[in-house]
Amino acid sequence: MKLYDVNKLLLGALLLFLVIISALYGPQINLKSAYFDNLDDTDVQQWLQQVPPLEIEVMAGTNDPAAGYVANFLAPLNRYWSSLTIRYTDPTKYPDKVREYGIKARGEMVIHYLDDHFVLSNLSYETLFNGLQRLLNPPDGWIVMLDGFGSQSLSPDDSDGLGLWLSMVQQLNYSVAALRWQPDMALPSDVKLIMLSNPSLPLPDEALQWLQQQLHRGVSLWWLSNPESMAQQAQLSLLFDVLPSDKAVTEISALNQYPEHRITHQFEYATTWRGVIPFAGPGEVVLQAGEQVFAVTQNINESRLLVIGDSDFINNSLLNSGGNQALSLRMLDWLMHHDNRINLPDLSAQQSGLFLSAQQVIIMSAVLLLGFPLLWLSGAFWVWITNSRRRRQENSH
Repeated sequence: MKLYDVNKLLLGALLLFLVIISALYGPQINLKSAYFDNLDDTDVQQWLQQVPPLEIEVMAGTNDPAAGYVANFLAPLNRYWSSLTIRYTDPTKYPDKVREYGIKARGEMVIHYLDDHFVLSNLSYETLFNGLQRLLNPPDGWIVMLDGFGSQSLSPDDSDGLGLWLSMVQQLNYSVAALRWQPDMALPSDVKLIMLSNPSLPLPDEALQWLQQQLHRGVSLWWLSNPESMAQQAQLSLLFDVLPSDKAVTEISALNQYPEHRITHQFEYATTWRGVIPFAGPGEVVLQAGEQVFAVTQNINESRLLVIGDSDFINNSLLNSGGNQALSLRMLDWLMHHDNRINLPDLSAQQSGLFLSAQQVIIMSAVLLLGFPLLWLSGAFWVWITNSRRRRQENSH
């Protein structure tokens, strides 16, 4: 074997040795979900221990990769739910259950309690816990998505529609109905929220008076608007007491700072907005980009009002972007007076957290920016010296 080949083997062995030493004796960096930082909360622990025996039906075969993700997701709960029953159902063998529960992907979970259930479609502890609260304490009110004014489509196939959001909240055990407004419409007494999903046609005076009557009855209102349609809703803007700006914010790809509000309390995930219309008003600010406010709330007696200057954040194409879905559920719960919700960050295969101390960040930066380059430069210098010596020896002969 030539000396050159021996030097390459020695260099490779040295690098391998350094990697092993670093792994054995270097600083340990732990990967963990942001959720586990919040689980230490005593109130959450007490609530978890009071949850009655449940059955979770995982729509995946026992050997499916999705089953492994779900098992890891549920593992931290075993110390609280010793009587938890987990059952795996292969969706290919039980298509009737897929249709019955509206299953859209492997790994979705059906949470059963007595004769009721809800479907958990993403690995989110916050969604699981608040879904359990609704399952164990059934909601006493309905949500009405009011149409008749050129509102946003509810089709799941339209990229700009709200069909996937509607399906999601129904699976989470909310009671939702889509109704077309009529002048003589009389809502049942258990309707708690009316949603206006980006109405593009101006509301007639009769409809505005009817909405004011609902406010006096204690019904909450949620107006989802956007830059194009809000300009057509001068009377509705007066009802919500907002003054739209004539300048629209075209796009917010990652909003990750939020004013302090009951809705955004401990909310840490970035949300995506296609194009928002800012406005001014006396309400409490929920969302803003810089100085531009585009979501505010008000309380009028028992009614709650929320207006958002971008309805697209929960459309079919953006619903699963970042924390959009989780934020919409917080808004929904606030409007429904579900103030006892548990606020924990989401954890999913697409959303995980790497939490490092300041010392660990410095060490990693030093290793990546200085250590590795110096190591390779040293190796290259060694190879250059070795080759130079070999050439001199060959020339001397």
